[in-house]
Amino acid sequence: MTPPTHKIHCVLVLPPESVNSSEETSSEVSEELPPVSAKISGGVLCSPDSQPWQAALFYNNTVNCSGALIHPQWVLTAAHCWRPSFTIGFGLESISPPYSPCIQMIKANFSVQHPNFSMTSEPYDIMLIKLSKPVVQTDTVRTIPIASKCPKAGMKCLVSGWVQQNDKLRCVIVRFRKKNVCKKVYGDLLHRTMICAGGDGIRDSCGGDSGGPLVCKGVLQGIVSWGFPPCGQPGIPSIYTNVCKFTKWIEKTIQEN
Repeated sequence: MTPPTHKIHCVLVLPPESVNSSEETSSEVSEELPPVSAKISGGVLCSPDSQPWQAALFYNNTVNCSGALIHPQWVLTAAHCWRPSFTIGFGLESISPPYSPCIQMIKANFSVQHPNFSMTSEPYDIMLIKLSKPVVQTDTVRTIPIASKCPKAGMKCLVSGWVQQNDKLRCVIVRFRKKNVCKKVYGDLLHRTMICAGGDGIRDSCGGDSGGPLVCKGVLQGIVSWGFPPCGQPGIPSIYTNVCKFTKWIEKTIQEN
């Protein structure tokens, strides 16, 4: 699949408060989701334009991972998604034609993995990607604020991702689990930089959703990281990078680059 190359923008001038608002947004969908077989396990199609921060990371004409636009020129994703370069798509409801005229495709050749990340272990699975130019913020493409406070057990949040190379963006609601529940499943693999969510029935993220956003009331709270296969096992939550643990590193990295 070849990523789109056109650069037509649907521009909407947004007031500053609407770009980084932490109030509840249309990213929240009904908790009553029907069971659907997908990479986003137990998910439904996201409402059109409800995830304007969602980024598709193309490498060699294939969507390698997802990410979240946290700054007009920076995307936050998982460190294990690293590739030497990307073409990153914004405003995409589908990752195959026909495409909306409102999408933006921007190249990126500079990435910063967290210095403590290692491909041989799971902690510190976070990475920043700098775009070759800033996005044009519109009604379909805009930034999301990162979490300043860590989540509490029981909080319901939304995770989004693409199912297959010819499918549309899907969303699912998952619930944060208590640390002892996560520890029971993952043991010593669970690190302080991780949080776990899901395990309620088949609602879950999956391998193809890596790097994707976990959003709570309009704030980026987590990044899809890893979990035990197969996806959507009742009682087996998935692991997310806990964004609130990396606020200072994110801010410092952007300021210095």
